[in-house]
Amino acid sequence: MTDRRLDVLVTCHPHHEAIAWFPRVRGHYLAKHLARAGLAAEFHELPVPGVRPTVVICSEYQQELDWLEQHLAAPLTALGAERTYCLADASLVDAPDHFSQPYCRWFAARGGVLCHLAGEDLLPYEHWIGIGVDGEVVRPDANGRRDQVVFDHPKRGTPPDPGALATIRARIPGLRLVGTGPDDTPDQDAYDEWIDYGLPHETYVRAVFAGAVAYVPGAHESMGLPITEAQVAGACVVSSIFQVKPELLVPSAKVGYEAGDADSLVVALAVAQARDGVEIREQALERFDFAAVAARTRAAIGL
Repeated sequence: MTDRRLDVLVTCHPHHEAIAWFPRVRGHYLAKHLARAGLAAEFHELPVPGVRPTVVICSEYQQELDWLEQHLAAPLTALGAERTYCLADASLVDAPDHFSQPYCRWFAARGGVLCHLAGEDLLPYEHWIGIGVDGEVVRPDANGRRDQVVFDHPKRGTPPDPGALATIRARIPGLRLVGTGPDDTPDQDAYDEWIDYGLPHETYVRAVFAGAVAYVPGAHESMGLPITEAQVAGACVVSSIFQVKPELLVPSAKVGYEAGDADSLVVALAVAQARDGVEIREQALERFDFAAVAARTRAAIGL
């Protein structure tokens, strides 16, 4: 039986979940928009029998070389692609000791590295493609509601002091405080609503971002897809200094506050309420345009 031909296969290690976790989310949407750009492109988790792609793009998290050799090398090689690329958060030109340098060099020898973020310089095998958000999926509330403040709780982060939540409720009583994070996060009942990670992507972004006026990251973000999604939904990103990279923020959505200072956070949320959600969305749709990401990806992979 002849293998089915594809221009591009976007793939990752099997996560055995719906389109929810980062490798699957970015892989699924990249394939969708490459297909819209005219390529025969699909996303499937490894292994992918019966397919013969010209180009493979691996959307997995950046890993150490041992993990790649144990889990990815054989099934990727078995696809027989002419070129194989990986996705990376950012260029590693200024990070020679980064744990994923050997992982990225493995792909460099077979195709290259596609970077979501990049500074002024790139390594010879790196290509900047940018960050895309699907504006058909990530949308504001249909009725114009913007009263939801979303606090992110990644495992590596520091949750807000419950006293800060009480201060917000006392001084801006019209806001709904929503927490999101792993299902074993403590103090979930401190919020008006808790939304677990791991929901199917479309369900998750509707629950978290529709109606959001502000998104408060819980840790320093190396890239931060939810930060970009929040802005496409018309929400401000309320963050402390050095927490979010400047290229992740459009002008109308950027609001700063002093970490650990409840009064500063209240002031920042009041600023966010006064911002224009339509303007934020328009700026974000332009900055995180997936058609532009697909075009840059096509140029980088030679298709």
